[in-house]
Amino acid sequence: MRGIAASLTLALLAACANPAPPPDLPRAMPGWTVSRAAPVIPAGSLRGQGLWNDPSLLRTADGYVLYMTSSTSAPFKPPVLPFRAVSRDGEHWTLSPAAPLLSPADGPYASIETPSVVQFAGRYWMAFTGVYASPDPSPMAIGLAVSPDGVAWHVANWTLLRATGGATDWNGYLVGEPGAVVRGGELLIYFSALGARPEGGPPRQSIGLIRSRDGVTFTPPLQVLGQGPLYPARQGYAGYSSPAALADGQDIDLFYSVAHVQKGADPAWQQVAIHHARSADGVHFREDAAPLLTRASTNWTDGEILAPGPLRDGDHISLWFGGHVAHPRLAPLIQRGVAGPEFGIGLATLSLDQFTRPKTKGTDR
Repeated sequence: MRGIAASLTLALLAACANPAPPPDLPRAMPGWTVSRAAPVIPAGSLRGQGLWNDPSLLRTADGYVLYMTSSTSAPFKPPVLPFRAVSRDGEHWTLSPAAPLLSPADGPYASIETPSVVQFAGRYWMAFTGVYASPDPSPMAIGLAVSPDGVAWHVANWTLLRATGGATDWNGYLVGEPGAVVRGGELLIYFSALGARPEGGPPRQSIGLIRSRDGVTFTPPLQVLGQGPLYPARQGYAGYSSPAALADGQDIDLFYSVAHVQKGADPAWQQVAIHHARSADGVHFREDAAPLLTRASTNWTDGEILAPGPLRDGDHISLWFGGHVAHPRLAPLIQRGVAGPEFGIGLATLSLDQFTRPKTKGTDR
């Protein structure tokens, strides 16, 4: 939930007895080659004042297709909308088409964010977060769009899933940030959900799942992953956000951001690491013993590292991700007309052999 959960988080912070200190992040997993100095797709590239975020990747016979988002009228303000870019080598990108793929004009939202695109049942499917102009009562919901070619899209369901409204439900305050994957002829959509923590402390953020065999009828939402012992609530960790998944036969690799809440920070709710868990059935997960990346993994993500977009690419894993510098360091970006390496989409790679190597440590969830 990028910055879009900020207002809700501030309200929930009122229940916190003491402000949490900045997180003492675990050491990241070794071996990744990371775009450490600057994003691969920085702000202001491909489109004037483009603030690129939310990567979702597909591999094609011609190269790569990248779905991502940017604000489109004024920087950092709605509407934030999805775009499509193509590349033969994964390094040089072109918007195709140049215009956003969807418009909020005919729906209930001010922005359409976090596109997650897969091929399923002969078509392309995009699960997305719809962000309301004003919370009523939740700030967002999950929608679903379809396309014959991945270029021309129409919304099949503006509100596929919404929060329950129950104060202490795990999905009571909001649902968003869907991560779609196809497994065994079934469409699975993982998502982030937020609810109050009955015992107090930061809001409780976990990952849920809905699934479908036709893209129309979905199962009721099921909570599949809550925060593990590496990220305790007493240290201000809220849980997990922005899930993305890969299918490896029947197994699921789930990638997600780690959210931390710090009262008085700018912003109070931040995504500070990217973690991974694996499941043999898509429901019961074993988490890695260390994060894949943290915001200390690059020189330009000391503010946030978020929105993992994984891709199996030959003999390695490509992990695309969004990020930016800390808010006080954004001034040069603004002075350049919203362009530069302080904000954008980065890339980390790891050999598939190292990624799939059996892990001796981890936590069953």
